[in-house]
Amino acid sequence: MKVMLMDPPRFMGHPIGRILGSFGTNKADQAWPPYDLQIMAGYCRKNGHDFRLLDANNLKLSYEDVFNEIKIYSPDWVIYLTCFPNFILDAQTASAAKRADRNIKTACMSLSIYSVQSPEVQLSKLPDLDFIAWGEPEVPLMQLINGLEPQKVKGIYYRDADGRINFTGESQKAVNLDDLGVPVHSVLPVNIYKCPVSLSRPMTIVNCSRGCTNWCVHCQAGAFQRPVRYRSVDNVLEELREIKSLGIKEIKFYDCSLPTNAEFTKQLCSRMISEKFGFTWNCNARAEMLNEDLLKIMKTAGCHSISIGCESSDPQVLKNMRKNETPQQIEDAVRLVKRMGMRVLMYLTFGLEGETKKTMEETYKFAKRLKPEFVTFGIVVPAPGTPFYNSLEKKGQLRNKDLEWQDPNAMPSFSYPALSPEEILNFTRAAYRSYYFDTGYILNRIRTLRSFTEFKAGVTNALKMARRYILERVK
Repeated sequence: MKVMLMDPPRFMGHPIGRILGSFGTNKADQAWPPYDLQIMAGYCRKNGHDFRLLDANNLKLSYEDVFNEIKIYSPDWVIYLTCFPNFILDAQTASAAKRADRNIKTACMSLSIYSVQSPEVQLSKLPDLDFIAWGEPEVPLMQLINGLEPQKVKGIYYRDADGRINFTGESQKAVNLDDLGVPVHSVLPVNIYKCPVSLSRPMTIVNCSRGCTNWCVHCQAGAFQRPVRYRSVDNVLEELREIKSLGIKEIKFYDCSLPTNAEFTKQLCSRMISEKFGFTWNCNARAEMLNEDLLKIMKTAGCHSISIGCESSDPQVLKNMRKNETPQQIEDAVRLVKRMGMRVLMYLTFGLEGETKKTMEETYKFAKRLKPEFVTFGIVVPAPGTPFYNSLEKKGQLRNKDLEWQDPNAMPSFSYPALSPEEILNFTRAAYRSYYFDTGYILNRIRTLRSFTEFKAGVTNALKMARRYILERVK
């Protein structure tokens, strides 16, 4: 079989972060490869299928370009990545495929597909989409590609010969992630990928695990991707060897928290050191998972930055969101990472239940006091199927809003009695301007630059932020 894997075009010129269950437009000047599709490509390779991977999102292709590429490759299948806010828009990929050849089978996939509401209704309105992979997508999609009849495949919505929509039940999860093969990097234009935190280029993403140990009320990874599963160290190393052969120098480990499994992380770092990969890299980590011994070996293996989820500095907000961390744990982790000579990115999220003007101000002051090298100020999005969404719906606090504008950078789709959507949005945008355009911050960043790549990224990201948070009008 010939399988075309596709990350669909952008939304209104903004790249969409659909990877590994994400959604929303990019906050900064970044371009990350469509890793879900790289996993699927590895699975296709393992099963002996020919494949092509097209990153229309980062290549800035239009749907007409997509149509032309499908015509050229002439696949049996077109499988595209999606996310719940852009689900309807992304289905134009299926239409492009059917316009190229009505015999092409079409399917969509996402690790957060459970946030797509009324999938049977959605599928009935999208005649060019043949299958929705419901749940973890790899196993059911490969069974279809391998020729198994749809009614025998668990985990799909599909349209039968009479036009009826059928659901085959929950999908079979990939209990052993090694069964999916090794994600493929060689089929992508590796030189286009970049990340604001990177010290080097080209860069790429690697994901060693699936799911999160925690279950924050707004997070789809905790809600939909449990239990946590790790690939074997040998499987990851096979991927790293291909990455090295392609001349890639920087890696972002995209796991929810790479050090959650400390023994895995130590083994991986030891092997990276012994094989002398020489990568510079960064990763995400929960605050309480970090300690000096672990950070030492990570740094020796090339880790230069840790991204830590803070969300809020208010203990009650953290309790409401089931963060299972305290502000003190977060502060201790930030200080420890900086003391080890590594940089910190803090994820901050405004609008969680219990938020007030005062808690937002205190969270901003918390970040300013800790002085992380990077911060993100996102607005929480109520993704359907999460406890946060269910709570807002029960309290009548959700507001009607076009799905494609469900975005951490846009007007919130909910309202609290003492905190309006406008106040949350305005505070968030002001926080970005105040933090990143502070003279002291700029001078310190210049003083601590480690590479020309970092300098260039700083300039382009400053311009991107100026356009986005000063000049852009927000819907």
